[in-house]
Amino acid sequence: MNSVDTEKYSLPVRYGSEMRVLVVGGGIAGLTFSALLQQRGFKPTLVERIPEYGSVGYVIVLWPSGSRILKGLGVYRNLLDIGLQFTTYKVSDQQGQILHSYSVKNVTEKYGPMLSTYRPDLINVIKEAVDPSSIRMGTTVDKIDQTNDEVYVTFSDGTEETYDLVVGCDGVRSQTRNMVFGDMPLSYSGMNGWSFWVKPDIAKTPYIAEYWGTGKFFGIWPTKDRLSVFTSIRSDDQGLDPVESRIDRIQENFKDFGGFVPEILEGLDDPNEIFHAFYNDLKMKKWHKGRVVLVGDAAHAILPTAGGGVSMAMESAAVLADELCRADSKYIEQAFESYTTRRRSRVAKIQDQSRMMGKYVFTDNPIVSSMRDFLMRFYSNKFHIRYWDTMLKEPI
Repeated sequence: MNSVDTEKYSLPVRYGSEMRVLVVGGGIAGLTFSALLQQRGFKPTLVERIPEYGSVGYVIVLWPSGSRILKGLGVYRNLLDIGLQFTTYKVSDQQGQILHSYSVKNVTEKYGPMLSTYRPDLINVIKEAVDPSSIRMGTTVDKIDQTNDEVYVTFSDGTEETYDLVVGCDGVRSQTRNMVFGDMPLSYSGMNGWSFWVKPDIAKTPYIAEYWGTGKFFGIWPTKDRLSVFTSIRSDDQGLDPVESRIDRIQENFKDFGGFVPEILEGLDDPNEIFHAFYNDLKMKKWHKGRVVLVGDAAHAILPTAGGGVSMAMESAAVLADELCRADSKYIEQAFESYTTRRRSRVAKIQDQSRMMGKYVFTDNPIVSSMRDFLMRFYSNKFHIRYWDTMLKEPI
């Protein structure tokens, strides 16, 4: 079904705590959305495919727009305990020569701190605002059937439940999206790369360090007690990336880089601790269909070049939760439409900026990359602050 016909709705109208809500995906978007609903008196069920939350994850730079949501949930102080505030990042060329050093201090004084965190730590902070009895771990959705009035869901453990709406928060490879919307092809950026953690004493620096090469990028993000590395190369090949030879490929691609890079490459010893990904984003014309709606990367995946995917997902979770407070089971699509209207232009703007940044930073043309490096020396902090101000001043 494509839409809900209110004239044919035949069940008692439910709203607030009476509405039966299923949240699929217990990552940052799903946990944030569930916590916000529970704060408002709803009783959602959250299912997550992994059997338990572990210690696997990458670095997250949380914008003030994401942090403010945690203030509303009452766990912001816990975020400050596990997040590292930063105000500076330095851009260098491939050889390690600094092109420019930028400060976001004026931005953070206006909007709040930028925080780099370890993803499992952020998960644990948000979990504190979620009723643990509402989470079903080690569970996936095998089937979704909709009628005009309800959604029938079959789970991997064989159980079946009925809901008024289903919210897909299950990431860029969303199975909820595939089951309801069909195949929605992702847009490959032409970039892929590796991320991993290294000993913090390799680069004792409170700032973010980026190295821009020709079609290559090497970034270092400090967090509390951890140092994260994010790398990228431009390649049209989307083939396999065998784990056993992963270190060799990283070292070969970045062997000519300077700065902190050689020491980091020399210290790589466990390919199983290195995460590889192809960088895709997703633009959909519609984020809901019938009684199923998508949130975060499931609806609007953003390239990592913008660094705002998690904050965008949290913003979307907050807006949908807000709209559901003024909705009921009969007019549920009004809430979905309002949610989409409030979010679409802001998300599209960040997606476009991330694509533009990807083309600029990861250009594989030596002449263009030389011009880029030259221009970076003159890209003032004033313009940099204006860039951040534009992204953070908009209401969510």
